[in-house]
Amino acid sequence: LIGLYLEMILEKRAEKDLALRRLQTGVDKIDEANNVVVNLQEELTKMAPFIQQKIKEAEELIPVVTEEQKKADVIRDKVAGEEKIVRKQADEVKAIQEDAQKDLDIAMPALENALKSLDSLNKSDLQEMKAFTQPPPLVKMTLEAVNILLGEKPDWDTAKKVTLNDAKLIDKLKAYDKDNIPAKALKALGKYVTQPEYQPEAVEKQSKAAKSLCMWTHAMDTYSKVATEVEPKRQKVAELNKELDAANAALREKQDALQKVIDEVAALQKKLKDTNDEKDRLVNEAELTKNRLARADILTVGLADEGVRWRNTVTSIRQDIINLTGDVFLSSAAISYYGPFTGVYRAEIVD
Repeated sequence: LIGLYLEMILEKRAEKDLALRRLQTGVDKIDEANNVVVNLQEELTKMAPFIQQKIKEAEELIPVVTEEQKKADVIRDKVAGEEKIVRKQADEVKAIQEDAQKDLDIAMPALENALKSLDSLNKSDLQEMKAFTQPPPLVKMTLEAVNILLGEKPDWDTAKKVTLNDAKLIDKLKAYDKDNIPAKALKALGKYVTQPEYQPEAVEKQSKAAKSLCMWTHAMDTYSKVATEVEPKRQKVAELNKELDAANAALREKQDALQKVIDEVAALQKKLKDTNDEKDRLVNEAELTKNRLARADILTVGLADEGVRWRNTVTSIRQDIINLTGDVFLSSAAISYYGPFTGVYRAEIVD
């Protein structure tokens, strides 16, 4: 009897424990699903104000961004017009500068050649010309022309005693202020340089040293004529450059103002984009939560009745486990007592 009791109670307890665990797991899953539904509903409730706020912010930003963009477009058009005007002014200045430079390019080679030729002169060359008692006509003309430019009397005696005796003559000629030659000197010089015979090649036949001086006088004459034409252009360029500098300064201020507006518009556009992105993220998250809630709701509603039955069954099994000791004891006693009898007699006894 005792052996049978022990065997039966172990077997029945194992059956009841297994059934209890299975049903309890199902009940726990249902409770977990119910908690998920509650949490999802709370999450949706919390998200709704944020979504509405982001939608409101986006709707308020759109007209602001549009208005600021219009302002930026107006300013951009104005600045573009200013830039066009300034470019035209710059082109005009450049054209005058190039024209003046073109004129100077005519005179500068002759001047540079004359200065280079002066480098070849030395004291012996000057002494050679000084040694003439009666100088050749072209040599005399050359020294007279040089004297005119140096502010000396245009005669051979002065040239011989003053000009050719000056140890710094070559340096004076090289450093000569060609931009400020007196008009009287230029007029007197013109009478020499216009003479057909007064050419460096012709002078060279009478004195190689005098050739360099002749080239220098011609270079001064050519440069002064060109400078006379160039000076008004230089003044015009200087005047236009002042106007151009003022226009560029005003343009830079407008460009800076435009850039400031562009930066502000860009900041607003970024803020609008960030707001829309956040709104879209919240909307997508809310949609995902709704879908999860719908699936969880289907599960909880479908298992609601089953959950009630499972909870009742769990309660019943727990009570059965409590009653198991007495039930198994009675069962094992009945088996031991009824066992020896035939089936028909056992049925009669039980009934």
